[in-house]
Parts: sequence; structure tokens; C-alpha cells
Amino acid sequence: MRRLLVLLLLIVAHPAFAFVQGQRSISDIPTARETLLRTVNPKFYKTLLISPVEGWIAVRGQLNGTRLVNPRVVHSEMNGEYDSLALDLANNLHLEGNSNFGSLTNRNVLVHLLIYEIADGRLAVSFANFEDAGGSQWRYYGAAWMSVEKANHLWITINPYNLSRSEARGPRTYTFGVEAPTPARAPLPRAIGNKELPGTPQTLPR
Repeated sequence: MRRLLVLLLLIVAHPAFAFVQGQRSISDIPTARETLLRTVNPKFYKTLLISPVEGWIAVRGQLNGTRLVNPRVVHSEMNGEYDSLALDLANNLHLEGNSNFGSLTNRNVLVHLLIYEIADGRLAVSFANFEDAGGSQWRYYGAAWMSVEKANHLWITINPYNLSRSEARGPRTYTFGVEAPTPARAPLPRAIGNKELPGTPQTLPR
């Protein structure tokens, strides 16, 4: 994780990744703030909060065991340039969860892909969440997928320093953890400093 943090800080330190007033950030992407809060490094998360999102692609699939079936793009930007990447990530996504997870069937999952302009290319960040009304109540953990696209369209994947034995990871593959909310567990902190993290409802078309 330390190597990952150093690389990310080098990426976002460049002026090309600086915040531009009035542009969209993860605060404008449904569930992005809540999910990325637990799945990227805290220092990098603070940068994402103020960094402009160049493009957002969303893929919807149905949960079948630990994988998704019938994935399709439901939100596309940047002239569809990254739709195939988002579909690959959805097709290769692995979901892990607690004992309540296995009872879920035919549940919609959204796989998000965010694109950022950086110094010498583009940074892609992907994460997933359940789409239903209670999806924001689930705890998502693990590490978001991240990769840098160089000017020659060469992708350099940024992997976590430590991986669990069951965690699948690759150029277009990642594992996301899901834990059901339980009354016995205390609510997770939802504030950073004096800012409340609002729950954002899903607004994507069906």
C-alpha cells in the first residue's frame, strides 16, 4: 500500500490534476464519495474530492454468485471511448461478501469507471455498488481498480501492495468486498471534518 500511495501522490501532485472551479467531482457521481471513502487511500481520497472528473461510464449487471451477468453500458461519456474498458471490468469483476451475501439473487450491480486527466495521460478509477434503494447501506471494502493510460494507449495498472489469497487482480480485473449492514454493528462514521457525507440516490435509467 505504501508504494501505491507514493505513486498516486506523484500523479496527483502535478498541476494537470489540480481542481478546476465549477467542474464535476466525485461528489456529483452517485455513491462515489461513500464507496471510495473505504476503497482508496485516505490521502488520495482527499485529492479525489476536489479533482475534476473528465468522464464517467457506468455498467449495470445482475449478480450471479460472485460474478455479473448481462452487463450493459447505461451511462456513457467521452464519445464511448472507454465503454469497452468499463464492460471488461464488469465482466471480470469478482464480488466477495459475508454470510448474508450468498442469499442475494438477481440483484443489480453498477460498475463505475471515472476518468481523470493527468500529467502525461489519463487516470482511470473503477468501483462497484448495489443499485437498489438499500445499496448505500452496504459496506464496500477492498481496493478500487486504478490504471494509468499513457499517450501511446499503454495501460499501467496500479495494484495494491498487499493482496489477499482470494483477491483476483489484473489489468482489467479486480475484487470488491461487500458486507451487509447489521443492527449489531455501529453505524460507520459519515463525516470528514465538519462535512457530512450525504447518501446519494441512484438516478441511472433502467
